[in-house]
Amino acid sequence: MSPRTCLIFRKAKLTGDYLHTSAIIVGEGQVLSAVNDVNDYAGPATGYRLQGERWEEIKNIPGALDPNELG
Repeated sequence: MSPRTCLIFRKAKLTGDYLHTSAIIVGEGQVLSAVNDVNDYAGPATGYRLQGERWEEIKNIPGALDPNELG
């Protein structure tokens, strides 16, 4: 980890409110969390949906169980 990256993480830790389990650090140290990224969920089919290449990547995880074979 570079000194700059380490400094970014330490800075995020000092802010406190950003350090809950759903917080992520993106770009140049920008923290996204429930504190600063409003949840705009408005019911079924309105949340985040994986699409395209990322969805294919997740569907093909080695060792994943087939839900149709689960009892």
